[in-house]
Amino acid sequence: MASIVPPRVGVPDNALSAAIGWLCATHDVTGRRGSSKGYTLVHGWLPAYPETTGYVLGTLLEYARRSGARPDLVERAVQMGRWEKEIQESDGGIMEGHVETRPRRSIVFNTGMVLHGWLDLVEAGHREFEAPAERACQFLVTNLTGDGTWRPEVEYAGIPHTYNTRVAWAMIRWAKRTGSDAAEGAARAHLDWVRSVQQPNGWFESCSFRTGMLPSTHAIAYTLRGLLESYCLLGEERLLHAVQRTAHELIPKLDQAPMLPANFDRDWSPAANYSCLTGTVQLGGVWLRLFQETGDQRWLNAGLKAVEQAAARQETTRLAPVHGALAGSFPIFGRYAPLQYPNWATKFLADSLMLYDDCLQGAPAGGTGSVTPARAQSPQAAI
Repeated sequence: MASIVPPRVGVPDNALSAAIGWLCATHDVTGRRGSSKGYTLVHGWLPAYPETTGYVLGTLLEYARRSGARPDLVERAVQMGRWEKEIQESDGGIMEGHVETRPRRSIVFNTGMVLHGWLDLVEAGHREFEAPAERACQFLVTNLTGDGTWRPEVEYAGIPHTYNTRVAWAMIRWAKRTGSDAAEGAARAHLDWVRSVQQPNGWFESCSFRTGMLPSTHAIAYTLRGLLESYCLLGEERLLHAVQRTAHELIPKLDQAPMLPANFDRDWSPAANYSCLTGTVQLGGVWLRLFQETGDQRWLNAGLKAVEQAAARQETTRLAPVHGALAGSFPIFGRYAPLQYPNWATKFLADSLMLYDDCLQGAPAGGTGSVTPARAQSPQAAI
């Protein structure tokens, strides 16, 4: 496969700082009680969103670590973590939806994303978050079924999802820190299930949010990133190969249209006339992490190009409340989060911009959004 050569148009110097500034705004508009789900052109600012607050705080911690002079961001991250403690459910899980959603019920994915945030805080020296993290992990272990999926009662839409690899990644992080065999065993069982539903061409069954939907690049990227970071922690080559199989199929799609389509069918034919900017920038991060782990130039080229595609759509207006934000779709009325600037889109933009800088500067893999430090790998790892 020929390597794609990105245009190397780069990204604006202030793109990352603008994204971080907007993430801070999502915190301020809630009275610093969680990060707003985002801004919609129809309804304005949305309520605080527990799921994504959990991983927004990790991005703030990482940016603070890199800048070396942003204690305000660390304080914001701690405030977000404490707010998550306040709203943690009695069963240890994290609620579905935003804070005004009723009735409330604990959801696997949301719990895993907040577990990541609490672990980021613990690893930064804030041990007060160990207890809620332990309760969250126990919720995840207890609700896993024998086939490696979670009970329908604690799954979004009541169906299994391959993107819960991100949850498995969080559980493995906890297991490595605490020595929990139960957490690692449950995570491994889920990863085995995900691999079992991957087709020879890299397509994943059960990779959509609801029954009957085609996978979005957002869900695909979630799945791949969880597999990749779990590989980094476990060292199991089969996980890396699963990531590479799918990532390889998606690279040519970058050159087949001005923007990466939002959806693909099971033969990897484009199935949307708009782009999911969240998924594009997330896939860019996956490709860049693959480059960091393998040294293979094709992943670098694809990653740089995808990040540049998404960053070119970052809102640059000086007018609040959207300066620095990334919309859910391009055009903005696309079917993924239409007319919205979700907080997670900008979170992943910031994460991938940090990876982008690292890869261009030849820096070692760092902790961007809970990234596992890289280990030397063969540049010709199998597909």
